[in-house]
Amino acid sequence: MEFNTLVKTYLLPILQKYGFEVIEEFKNIVRFQSSVMKVNLVFNYYDKSHLVELGRRGETLYPLNDNAIKELWGSSAPPIEQVSSKVFIQNLSLFFEAKEGVEILTGNIRLFKSIIIQESEKYTFELIQKQVLEAASKAWEAKDYLSFVESIDKIGISKIPQSYQLKYKIAKQKL
Repeated sequence: MEFNTLVKTYLLPILQKYGFEVIEEFKNIVRFQSSVMKVNLVFNYYDKSHLVELGRRGETLYPLNDNAIKELWGSSAPPIEQVSSKVFIQNLSLFFEAKEGVEILTGNIRLFKSIIIQESEKYTFELIQKQVLEAASKAWEAKDYLSFVESIDKIGISKIPQSYQLKYKIAKQKL
């Protein structure tokens, strides 16, 4: 069954219960809106991935992923990532019929938003940490101890691996 047809078959009846209507539709994209919320559903044909974004009208939309569903619904939550379109839609409909999903559909996104922002901040920190540690390693190899110390100071000595902490102490002594 085609993605848009799956969405309308499984999700439209649930979303309509909470005042949603289809506001835009393209091939593999369906956008819903209620008086309070927006929901976008997308199927990327090229990498066979799915995206669901939720948010209050006029505000930022946040992606709903497996981690968020598990945080909201518990460890037995069904997956929505790396599954077929039918399984994606069916599992999403199960979530939207559960208490946690209904809360989001009716506008209570505080916990959901917090989970997504926390996840984003963690990802960003890990990315920056990796870049800083790469720069620190290059500085260490070049015996540029000042740059090494400055790099480590950017993220904080307590947030780096033990091996870098030892190098940090040595670099500080060499300065």
